[in-house]
Amino acid sequence: MSEDGDARVALLAMGCRWILDLSALDPKERAAMTRRWSRAIALADEPTSPVIDGTEVSIRPRTSGGGEDSTEADVVTQTLTGLPYDLSRAITLRSISRLTGKALKLHAAALTDDRDRAIVLVAPSGTGKSTASAALGRDLGYVTDESVVIMQDRRIAPYPKPPSLIVDPQNPTHKEEVSPDDHGLGPTPPAPVVHGLLTLTRDEAASTPWIEPVDLIDHLLTILPETSSIAALPGGLARLAEVVSLGGGPARLVYAEIADCADLVRRHLDDSPAPPPWSHHPPGPGQTWRSGDGEGSEPTDEAGETPSPAGPSARYERAPWTDAIEYEGDFLILQGPVPVHVRGVGASLWRACATAATRDDLVAATIADLGEHPRAAELVGEALAELTKAGLLHQCG
Repeated sequence: MSEDGDARVALLAMGCRWILDLSALDPKERAAMTRRWSRAIALADEPTSPVIDGTEVSIRPRTSGGGEDSTEADVVTQTLTGLPYDLSRAITLRSISRLTGKALKLHAAALTDDRDRAIVLVAPSGTGKSTASAALGRDLGYVTDESVVIMQDRRIAPYPKPPSLIVDPQNPTHKEEVSPDDHGLGPTPPAPVVHGLLTLTRDEAASTPWIEPVDLIDHLLTILPETSSIAALPGGLARLAEVVSLGGGPARLVYAEIADCADLVRRHLDDSPAPPPWSHHPPGPGQTWRSGDGEGSEPTDEAGETPSPAGPSARYERAPWTDAIEYEGDFLILQGPVPVHVRGVGASLWRACATAATRDDLVAATIADLGEHPRAAELVGEALAELTKAGLLHQCG
């Protein structure tokens, strides 16, 4: 606290420390804003709360009538009505920016049972996360309805922001910010541990909700758009794949009404095996992969010169890439932020091109992987052309 008393309070959001400066608000609105953020304020004094970025950065909500020039700390809106949501959005976006390259970040909700075991719920924006948090959070603990930050030891850095509730369905951008306590949500543990991740699929025909397994790489391709800056996180794909594979394997929750899913989610947490130490390898049979750090070489040919694809001296190698995992013979590769799923002949070629290889080498490697085929050389040529065009391979001589 400063000489302004409750005008300045510390809070912890996603493991980032903030100083919430309420000096531009009148006492009544200060009290209301403090109540909205009371759980994040309590985390700032909780010694077991994960702290990823402990730098205290000021953030100050005010209306445009504040009479001062705007600074980087300010969150400025026209009226007090919109200020709570704009502040929430600012803390979210600024915290995400501070955490780039430091933790796994998901646009998701998270809830816990009474043993601080967390379930992460992933869905595109506007398709059910806040609704799920509001409906299930009365039976479970509330971690966040917005952004899940997962540390390498699988602890979540909680973000118990005021839930954002749509007031008028005809105006989805108008959202009310209510204290988790006023909304009746369960307690926020300071350091919950992820025990499972589910994507959400609403199906009006699902009279009884269920959880169904899905393919790992397909699931990752669904989830990657809901991540933030994963290409900047060392080993990010492997870390995401491991979290996705907790709780018995990649799965999605199918339901008609999310309020009917509380018991199912509890049973899923109860049935989830305790996660082993983090290792780039998920629990359970059939869920193994190899991960790679981004590497590859730049083309070595003179500008304007392209070796003939049919030339006997042509060799191929991987172009620069950011991150990759191999799963059941397929690859999921990040080129910057863009994911590419490579399978079949293409996967054999990308595997073999870890070092420079000739076309004959690549045909032999593909046959060793996939077996004899009367059109092996032709199929390798077609796949080489596709991977080269996609920027995954290049000729190096």
